[in-house]
Amino acid sequence: MKKVLFILFLVSFFACKRNDELPLSDVPGRIAMQGQNSRFIQYNIKSNDYSELTNLKPYRWSHDGSKLAVSDYSLGHLKYSIVDANTLTEIVKLNNKDDQSICWSPDDSEVAYIEAFDSSIVRVNLATLQKQIIHLPGGKLYNGGIDWSPDGNSFVFIGRDDVDYTAHVCTIGADGSNFKILNDGPFNNPRWSPDGRTIAFEYILDIYFIDSDGTNMRKAIERAEDPCWSRDGSVLMFTYIVELGWTSSKIDIRAREIGGDHRERVVFENCGLVDWCPVE
Repeated sequence: MKKVLFILFLVSFFACKRNDELPLSDVPGRIAMQGQNSRFIQYNIKSNDYSELTNLKPYRWSHDGSKLAVSDYSLGHLKYSIVDANTLTEIVKLNNKDDQSICWSPDDSEVAYIEAFDSSIVRVNLATLQKQIIHLPGGKLYNGGIDWSPDGNSFVFIGRDDVDYTAHVCTIGADGSNFKILNDGPFNNPRWSPDGRTIAFEYILDIYFIDSDGTNMRKAIERAEDPCWSRDGSVLMFTYIVELGWTSSKIDIRAREIGGDHRERVVFENCGLVDWCPVE
């Protein structure tokens, strides 16, 4: 009888034992990343296949994963191109003045990019190439990153004052109305959660969250940057700073549950994350 009870105990123990690693099934799709010697790489997480993006600097995948915003630095300029994500064939070339940051509309019909010298956001309809220029309010300059809200109504970006250079997480309507400053600090790279309630951003060497109304700012992940959300917002992928030194550092790409047990897994070592396309 004791032997039977002991076996039942072991079965129960191993059945209930928690797996601390985030399952690979929770990390679908592809990532664009930057490796050693500044090489840019496309990596399929499920198949473990990767290839170098020769002469191309990737920025953002479309939400459906079919297109990729890049620039071809072999040509000696920094014009954005929209390419087929599988063949890398150019679909559209944009006439941007600088390559600060670019993002996609929720339905992938438009892109928006920053013209830092003009302190403006440029919306481009990819079917017609018609542009809409959104100028930032007087006294405000662009400082880093841009993302389009899931409902299509707003942008989030990092702005700064043109006098004292104080940086802010800012939002502005997709039509140029309703400019808001959410907080102050040395921030970068804001990304909206899929439900539109939370904005992730870099704060020095950590990732923070803030509610979209500017309240409840909190630290989410230490020693991390380059936040990217899963489609349902349950997982965040990021560059993790393993070691930070004066002459060299060690980084890898990781994914972590936002809620629950905060399970985590290393996705790729010795590379930094550029963007995650969380669709197969």
